[in-house]
Amino acid sequence: MSSIVLENVEKKYGDKSIIDDLNLTIESGSFTVLVGPSGCGKSTTLRMIAGLEENTGGTIYIGGQNMNKVEPGKRNLAMVFQNYALYPTMTVFQNIEYGLKNNKVPKAERKRLIEDIADTVGLTKHLQKKPEFLSGGERQRLALARAMVKKPAIFLMDEPLSNLDAKLRQQMRAELIELHKKLGATFVYVTHDQVEAMSMGTKIVLMDGGKIMQEDTPHHMYQQPKNIFSSKFIGTPAMNIMELQNCPNALQQLAPKEARYVGFRPEKVKFSLDAIEPAARSSAIALEGVLTAREILGAEIIYKAELDRNQTIAVKCFDSLERDLSKTTMYVEPAHLAFFDNSEQRIYGANAAAKSIELSSERS
Repeated sequence: MSSIVLENVEKKYGDKSIIDDLNLTIESGSFTVLVGPSGCGKSTTLRMIAGLEENTGGTIYIGGQNMNKVEPGKRNLAMVFQNYALYPTMTVFQNIEYGLKNNKVPKAERKRLIEDIADTVGLTKHLQKKPEFLSGGERQRLALARAMVKKPAIFLMDEPLSNLDAKLRQQMRAELIELHKKLGATFVYVTHDQVEAMSMGTKIVLMDGGKIMQEDTPHHMYQQPKNIFSSKFIGTPAMNIMELQNCPNALQQLAPKEARYVGFRPEKVKFSLDAIEPAARSSAIALEGVLTAREILGAEIIYKAELDRNQTIAVKCFDSLERDLSKTTMYVEPAHLAFFDNSEQRIYGANAAAKSIELSSERS
């Protein structure tokens, strides 16, 4: 078993609280991503799981065993850091071998394990090179190999791809997904990059201010954000959020009575009724506005549109038509609306209209 359970975990530095009453279950064999803005507590949470930081309250269990007083080296886990922490004077072979030597693994067994791991991560032809002669991606693979050779039940990764360029990050994301499938171990991955979280995680834990804002699958995190923070953090561009009092009457009439905000994803906005399903055209909400900016991103175009009452929204299109930056009418279906209350929490099933919208959204 390699499940991880945090029960009422707290972390304080003096009088400053970093983590407050955190409850989280990480399932065995999952690829769980802790994501959030800088300072949200995700790296601190990871370090407490690793035993590098001591929790000041609550209990951490790994495989059902209380880890509060267990040393890092006895937790059956491996950690991969942002800076790789490689030994510059040692070859790739020696870097991987170092931990095995300390554990007094016989020489023949060490050689077999290193060759197997090097083959898995694609470093066989680099075994006699020193880190300075490796590319960024190869150094990252070496850091992974050094962790893998110990055959841990759990891998902890703290922003391991942040030092790589965009193309290499994309390649390494795919390799980590394959590696997770191959090893079947529990991966806990920390990042501030929502693309990494959405593309790799089987579960996402979104944090802010030392608290969990939402934990869900990538699909549900995107389709069903539980609060405005989630709706804005996940998605590029972020979900459009508007105050209801500044919205068209037709939109206000659909809102539950306790709603203060309404949101919809930029790709759900259409420039023509023809782009909406025939059965939904009669109920589509019309938004009058002026296109003020355009960002061309290859397969998609993102527009900035200013509506009445100083409301600004983003519109994401997947066609190649470059529209004039001028006044236009846009449409959004009621099924794609999300309503939020004064506390910025999502409203579910508050009345018949909201319930109908929610059910339609789940089907989409």
